[in-house]
Amino acid sequence: MSEAHPRAVLMPAEVRAVILDHVRAGWPAEACGLLSGRDRPDGTVRVEAAHPTANVDTSGRPDRFEVDPAARIALTRALRGGPCRIVGHFHSHPGSDPVPSETDRRAAYEPDLVWLIIGLRGGDDPAPDLTAWAVVGPAGPEGAVGFRPVVLRVEGPI
Repeated sequence: MSEAHPRAVLMPAEVRAVILDHVRAGWPAEACGLLSGRDRPDGTVRVEAAHPTANVDTSGRPDRFEVDPAARIALTRALRGGPCRIVGHFHSHPGSDPVPSETDRRAAYEPDLVWLIIGLRGGDDPAPDLTAWAVVGPAGPEGAVGFRPVVLRVEGPI
């Protein structure tokens, strides 16, 4: 995926529901997971499934996440040879806005993955904000990259 990609991210409402259930259950810590799907010829990414994972961050801070590498490897193997690939990951920002944090900017190293961030106001937040982001540009002097917002369309009833 280039910096021009993706133009938009499409996601079924059922996938959104899986993500929201997982991040609500993780409150008050950040929760995370992987997204699998397909690149479409029109420059959009269609998310076909969400794969909740353990947050294996060892910092002890509730505002940090690390997707379980074993889950990432297992999903990569499961998708091999099929029409889907890992197209991104998701994580929550408990109690804050769904915009990339400075920690996110330093952690981003795969420009072809979508970052889906969920702003969660509580474990029972009825309407969390979801935003999609693309990594842009090389790492800067402090090792941080930039992000640009990507249109996120949820398909079906929410």
